[in-house]
Amino acid sequence: MRPITRPTTLAALSLAAVLTLSACSGGDDESTTPSFSAADATTDGGEATTEDEATEDVVEEEPTEDPTPTELAVDYDVAAVDFGAPGAVTGPGTPLTKGQPAWLNQTATYGEQELTGPTAVSVLDVRALEPSIFDQYSNAEDFAGYTPYAITFQQQWFYDVPAEYDPTTLDLFPIKEDGSDAEYLTGQFGFGAATNSCGLQLPEYDEETKTLVSCIIGLSKDLPVTTAKYNGETYTSIIASADNAYFNQPLSWG
Repeated sequence: MRPITRPTTLAALSLAAVLTLSACSGGDDESTTPSFSAADATTDGGEATTEDEATEDVVEEEPTEDPTPTELAVDYDVAAVDFGAPGAVTGPGTPLTKGQPAWLNQTATYGEQELTGPTAVSVLDVRALEPSIFDQYSNAEDFAGYTPYAITFQQQWFYDVPAEYDPTTLDLFPIKEDGSDAEYLTGQFGFGAATNSCGLQLPEYDEETKTLVSCIIGLSKDLPVTTAKYNGETYTSIIASADNAYFNQPLSWG
């Protein structure tokens, strides 16, 4: 058994860490109508015939207008990426780049049912935010001197989740550019990092592909937060699992 030493976390007392899953779809149909024309006709002797004799009736159809799109395209701050088909399990310590999926077997409990299935996760983007985001919290003074960083990640589930439950997300931990642990913003009751949109325009949950793009906020007073790590543990873990090889060799996205 290995005790877990974790950085201090700060709770935002007015933050609602509620994950809403929904889906949207849309499509455009276009049709075009061919046009026709009639050529002048002449008699065998080369003389032009009368209009009634030479011209056949031609019915020209009105061109079809492009249909109004059912939905407008959204310019997301961070868009979802295509993870492709599931691959082999990504081994502990494997170097990854942002947007590259780590393939893992996830075991999660839904009600009284425990399920294990393939999932993929990746950090997509890390960016500094304005400290003014703290102004919305009743304890804004606790964040004096901190720079917030939005860590956007994507997870996709390749197994069936019971319809009455939301998929269980993996826990990621922010790290600084030197590889040391960073602090992170928690929910109102301090149970793990607050997962939300970080004030960014992110895609909604895609029910068809079971893909979620979400965000946590890392905090630092010195070095910048540059990525996050997966170490196989959860925000509520106290003792690392004895068979968890990712704890000493975590996955991170450079």
